[in-house]
Amino acid sequence: MRRWWVLPALVCAAMPASAGAQTFEIFGRDRSRSRYESPQNFLVELRLGPWTPDIDAEFGGHATPYADMFGTDARWLPSAEFDWQALRINPVGSLGLAFGAGYTSASAVSPITQSPMPVAASWNRPTDGSTTSLSVIPAYAALVFRLDVLARRTVVPIVPYVKYGVGGAYWWINNGDALARRSLALSPGARASDTDLGQAATGFTFGTHFAAGVMLRLDIFEPRIQRSWDLSMGVNHSYLFAEYTHAMLDGIGSRPQLRLGYETWTVGLAMEF
Repeated sequence: MRRWWVLPALVCAAMPASAGAQTFEIFGRDRSRSRYESPQNFLVELRLGPWTPDIDAEFGGHATPYADMFGTDARWLPSAEFDWQALRINPVGSLGLAFGAGYTSASAVSPITQSPMPVAASWNRPTDGSTTSLSVIPAYAALVFRLDVLARRTVVPIVPYVKYGVGGAYWWINNGDALARRSLALSPGARASDTDLGQAATGFTFGTHFAAGVMLRLDIFEPRIQRSWDLSMGVNHSYLFAEYTHAMLDGIGSRPQLRLGYETWTVGLAMEF
């Protein structure tokens, strides 16, 4: 089942709900903003980076079910983020709320023979050479602080930032065109409730989300074009950015779950409105 529409739908759904929001200011009026700029309240990011889940890390090297099935090559994770820059801390930067989501998948031809698998990754795999796929929608909600005093008050067009919050990943496993079914845990000492057996191999894994990055403000290269964008579309500034992300999606100590945490570097384009 194709779910490519989920990412743009999440972004579009967030925008009307925040359309009436505005940025609040503390420590005086914002004197860094040009008199020609429109009000700045939101930021949208489009991003792309490699993705490799830490499913196999749970087993301490004793088993590698993900690598055995899908290999060790990284997959691509396209994603988007919508920020409400809720608080302007003059003249230092902004504190806001960030909401992001992406989509990625891994697929491989199932082996002709099947060997026992550990509990956290046990599902009924076909043995007839059909395709098995793991699809994942990682998402997060986080506080984000952007230090934009350099870009606003000097000629240095750099905006560093950090993000921290909660994350999660909705996942499902397909065997061919149908959802896989959970099978009995086979690893020594593993436990699985009878209610899990035979259920669809799908779920949601919670965790934490941390990111840090740096943005390059593009206004410095074509200030007239940027001013035209602001007048016609309300785009205050545009950026290229690079970001380090560490998502610890391990269930935060709850019952055994499919671990879908990851570390990655991401690059993308951002626009402030």
